[in-house]
Amino acid sequence: MFEMKRTVTYSQVGNSLTMDMAGIVHYLQDCTLAHSESVDKGVAHVEKYKRAWFLSSWQIEVKRFPIYQENVTVRTWAHDFKSMYGYRNMDILDSEGTPIVYANSIWIFMDLEKMLPAKPTEEDMRGYEIEEALQMEYAPRKIKQLSEEYRVVEEREIHVRRSFLDSNNHVNNGRYVSEALDIIDMEDVKNMRVDYRKAAVMGDIMYPAVYKNDEIVQVVLNDSEGKPYVLVEVNCHH
Repeated sequence: MFEMKRTVTYSQVGNSLTMDMAGIVHYLQDCTLAHSESVDKGVAHVEKYKRAWFLSSWQIEVKRFPIYQENVTVRTWAHDFKSMYGYRNMDILDSEGTPIVYANSIWIFMDLEKMLPAKPTEEDMRGYEIEEALQMEYAPRKIKQLSEEYRVVEEREIHVRRSFLDSNNHVNNGRYVSEALDIIDMEDVKNMRVDYRKAAVMGDIMYPAVYKNDEIVQVVLNDSEGKPYVLVEVNCHH
């Protein structure tokens, strides 16, 4: 298990002085990358060997959000490997050691030169020791999109700008979440799933579609042909 100590800063909170779901995603992502760097599988390794784990999905459950100046511990560990997929849990603990956020993520191993999934070798998995999975109700990797009858008209375009990009020149995983949550403008989202389908890059335009029934709200960020870059799903009832 890898852990990262953090103090919640002013730039990481909103107008209520609490972190939101997009901030949680950034914390979890940073912890994951720090874990990889600690076992020599970080950014430089990816650049050299052109093989990397790409995030396929998030499932995040929040008991309460971190607050300004709070000291927290972010933890992550691998709990399974199957074929080309890696399964990673995360949680965030308060200063007393009580979990306030817990999450599951599924990653797909990619050959970056071919841009195709590949089966990881023992060396690719080295450093990611398997530990016991969190006790939570695990959702499927893929989100089933609601049918057109539940679609809410959403007329806007999101232009991918330089500030959206990560070191792979793809839109940062957390940025999709920020954009989706801004669209539905729901406060206190505490349960979220994210299904990443393809990477958006500089110059792309994302076209949001919103779907809503009695239980869930989905934001689908589509390309110009209506194919999704990402699906974000939250519960209507907190």
